[in-house]
Amino acid sequence: MSRCEECGAELSATAKYCSGACRQRAYRRRARDVVPASPRLDTFAGRTTELAELTTLLARNRIVTVTGPPGVGKSRLVHEVVANRQHVLVVGLAGLMRVPDVPADVPGLLVLDGCEHVLADCARLLAAHPSWRVLATSHVALGVPGEQVYRLGPLAARDAKRLFLDRAMALGGGFDENASLLDVVCARLDRLPLALELAARLVRVLTLQEIAERLDDRFAVLTTGPRDAPAHHRSLHAAFDRAYALLGEDEKVALHTFALRPGSVEPEVAERLRARSLLEPGFTMLESVRQFALPGVSVTPPRPPAEPEETALSWRDERLVRVAAMVAEGLTNRQIADGLHVSLRTVEADVRDLKSVLGVRSRAQIAAWTTRS
Repeated sequence: MSRCEECGAELSATAKYCSGACRQRAYRRRARDVVPASPRLDTFAGRTTELAELTTLLARNRIVTVTGPPGVGKSRLVHEVVANRQHVLVVGLAGLMRVPDVPADVPGLLVLDGCEHVLADCARLLAAHPSWRVLATSHVALGVPGEQVYRLGPLAARDAKRLFLDRAMALGGGFDENASLLDVVCARLDRLPLALELAARLVRVLTLQEIAERLDDRFAVLTTGPRDAPAHHRSLHAAFDRAYALLGEDEKVALHTFALRPGSVEPEVAERLRARSLLEPGFTMLESVRQFALPGVSVTPPRPPAEPEETALSWRDERLVRVAAMVAEGLTNRQIADGLHVSLRTVEADVRDLKSVLGVRSRAQIAAWTTRS
């Protein structure tokens, strides 16, 4: 016969607890123990002002949501804020499709980290428990009553340099620091903590000059995050692609257009991009966001319609031929992206380009061209 893990009472069936009360006590006990004195082994650079401001907001408001662009350090800041608090329950949402079950009696403070893809779930959860105190991170505000939004921006220049140097030095070996070059690297990476940490890891194989020269292709270079990091923190592309995947089709088009011609985007759509942290408060665009968005922009005039079977694909690499073949097999864009190990955004752009160059309008017509080729 088994016993309750909380009070030791005998259980007549296969279960962990004898009652809901014991289950809640166990949740509270674990919540007191799960937050260590320091959330990570590496150092936390800068953000002194942000830590103080966020702590004050949390003392005065029931719900505080930290927003900001991908890679700006929302999760790390929040974990630093709660590092030495008692009675904190942290729920990481980034890899989940729904908000997991949370005990009805949350002890002290509930941290919801990475809410942008489950906003409706989060709103329902908070509406059902109006007494909870919540600290959340998201690309976009939760939009719930009583919410105070805190927009997190890039690091200050001094703190950005400190972070890069700290992560580079931690790798061991020599590092030829060049102050002026380091200023350039930090500025071109928008002083985004994730980008800086990924770039710093390259000093094992590249000089600072070589790193600076490769920043025009940053999404192909900054791909060596720690193995134990979440997937969207292991590469800069993954972080931005996660935000891009949550956009509506009109927002995706507007993002690409803004990257090329900022003044041509309707104010209402630009405001939605700003609310999703892909434009800055002054309706400017970080260089990293611009570089991410540019590949999806068609900068060439549309080609004249042609019979699909008469059109050659010499204008692109062989990946497009493979994409066309996979479309003919009936695979979705997501399945194609997984099969080719590229982002969903890349496949969506490839399919659009296929339609343009072949002069067709549907996936069925792409498939027809493939079978006749």
